Amino acid sequence: MKIGLIRGRHPLPVESYLIDQDTVEFDQAHRIAYDAMTSLLKNIEKRTVIQLYITGLTRCTLGAIAAFNEEAKKNEGFRYGNDGCILEIWEFNSQIGEYKTVIKFKQTDYVRTDDYVWGCSSSELR
Repeated sequence: MKIGLIRGRHPLPVESYLIDQDTVEFDQAHRIAYDAMTSLLKNIEKRTVIQLYITGLTRCTLGAIAAFNEEAKKNEGFRYGNDGCILEIWEFNSQIGEYKTVIKFKQTDYVRTDDYVWGCSSSELR
């Protein structure tokens, strides 16, 4: 499932949007995204991979992640076994001109998808 964070902020390769309004008030951004992700999770099947294409409004991204983790704690299907949803965070990489993901959340755990941590490769950390 490919979902854009906010409709109208940037062209995104998605099927739908988490937030359908094209502007979000800064002081309400976290709550709007939190509520939208909570609603989405109540209406999807277990084992769904949610590819969330973020658009640069950090408060909305954090709200969506917070809701994903909170719902995972509440829902037995998310917490136990391998039938929980996965949330992938997709970001635009201007150096290569395409969207990439290096962060995934499964159940309530953070999972690195490749050799990158916080913008640098693990070889740079050694």
